[in-house]
Amino acid sequence: MALAHNGILRGLNSIYLQAPHVPRDGSNDVRDFLTYCSCWWESMHHHHEAEEQEFFPNIERISGVEGLMSRNVEQHRAFTPGFDEFQTYAKTCAVKDYDGQKVKSLIESFSEPLTKHLHEEIDTLRALDK
Repeated sequence: MALAHNGILRGLNSIYLQAPHVPRDGSNDVRDFLTYCSCWWESMHHHHEAEEQEFFPNIERISGVEGLMSRNVEQHRAFTPGFDEFQTYAKTCAVKDYDGQKVKSLIESFSEPLTKHLHEEIDTLRALDK
């Protein structure tokens, strides 16, 4: 899980750092970058959806502790609005309207609760031995 979360953070960092430098010269760079953003979102969305539908319920079933993973689900909800707004931008932004600072701003709207969650979920999993 730590490896998956590291990949998620590195992908988001790459988007954040490159967003203001994407050339808007009429090439496919903006469209390709927005596709990259969307693919990152889809990967993240799938990761958290699988956790909520399969992984977390199975941890609770095996441990016999109902609600053990509820804090992690609540943390998903904390970053979802900004996270989804980021995806909407990536999917609907016209190339001519692309704004790298807007991409950074969208990321800033959800990065703190996302980062907190990604770190704290590891602590939750490491504590399962108890």
